[in-house]
This record gives sequence, C-alpha cells and structure tokens, in this order.
Amino acid sequence: MQLAQFISVLGHPLFMPAYSFGILIYFNPYINMMLTETSKQYILSVLVAFTIILPMLTVMVFKLFRLIDSVFMKTSKERILPFLVTLIWYYLGFQLLTKIYIPQIFLLIIIGAICNLGIAIIITSRWKISIHMLGIGGVIGGILGVSQRIQFDHSLLLATLILFSGFVGYARLKTNSHNYTQVYTGFIIGAIIEWVCVIYF
Repeated sequence: MQLAQFISVLGHPLFMPAYSFGILIYFNPYINMMLTETSKQYILSVLVAFTIILPMLTVMVFKLFRLIDSVFMKTSKERILPFLVTLIWYYLGFQLLTKIYIPQIFLLIIIGAICNLGIAIIITSRWKISIHMLGIGGVIGGILGVSQRIQFDHSLLLATLILFSGFVGYARLKTNSHNYTQVYTGFIIGAIIEWVCVIYF
C-alpha cells in the first residue's frame, strides 16, 4: 500500500505539465538547442509556480476554510471548485509563456492540458474519473503528437511512459481510489485530447 501511495504522489496530475516540458527540453536535442538556458529556467519556473505550487496552495486554502473535506478530494463534488481555480492558474501560466519565445509545440501542450482539465471538470460534475490517469495519458499523447509533428523518434521514451502509466493505474486501483473503468477512461481521454491539440491546433 505504501508503494502504491508513493507512485500516486510521483504520478500526481499536477506534475504532468512540468514532466512534459522537462522531457522535451532535456530528451529532445532539437528542442533543447532551440532554447537558451534562461528560457528553459523561465519555462520550468512558470510551470512549477502555476501548475504545481499555486494549485496546491489553493487546495490548502480550501481545506482551511472547509470548502473541501480533504486535500485528497476523494469525492467528485469536492473536486469541481479546486479544478476550476486550477484551470485559471493554468491559463495564467499559459499567458506568461506566450510573453517569451518558445517553440509552438510547448504552447500546444499547455492548451491540451487546459482542455483536459476543462473536460475533467465537466465529467467530474457527473462521474468520478481518474485525474491521475488523465494526466499521464496527456503526457503520452503530447509526446506522441510531438514525435509525429517534428518527425523525431521517442519510442523508448514512450515505452517508458506507458510502463509508468501502468504503475500509476495500479496504484489508483490498489488504493481503492478508482475502479478499472475510471482508470482506463481517464487515460484514453487524456491521451486523445492532448494528441489532438498537438497535431491539429
């Protein structure tokens, strides 16, 4: 159970945008060469602030004022308001990233993340979907889209991410956070939405 909880933390959806950018910056030599070190630090700083720190602080404030019962937001009802505020943070982070030169592919990935979060809010209002799997699915869909768009082979990286997604799915099931349908649905929707945004936007 402790291993499953550790994997759930490691695969937390808030980390996924930063994972995506970090992977592309440091594992794709072409994208790496297109960015200065200052740009890389700026991009990652914005992502950490607006997709990790501020959403986490939002959840803590909501818990402090008893707007949610738990920081883990185990029920669908608890998730809607924090997700809406997180969507605003994502959008503001996106706006900051447009202020400097970065490859368009990065902006498309953020657009995909915003779309995934928006869809998660809609689905969550009626049904509990696995946001963890939505997030890791988005990373895989985004990297696959980048591979096709710039004709660069990320096969080994994608295989590693798919294996990691399997561990995340196992962890969500092991901790009784979701059932199989919620896990698979989250992964498929996350991957498709991100892939479509990267390929067709």
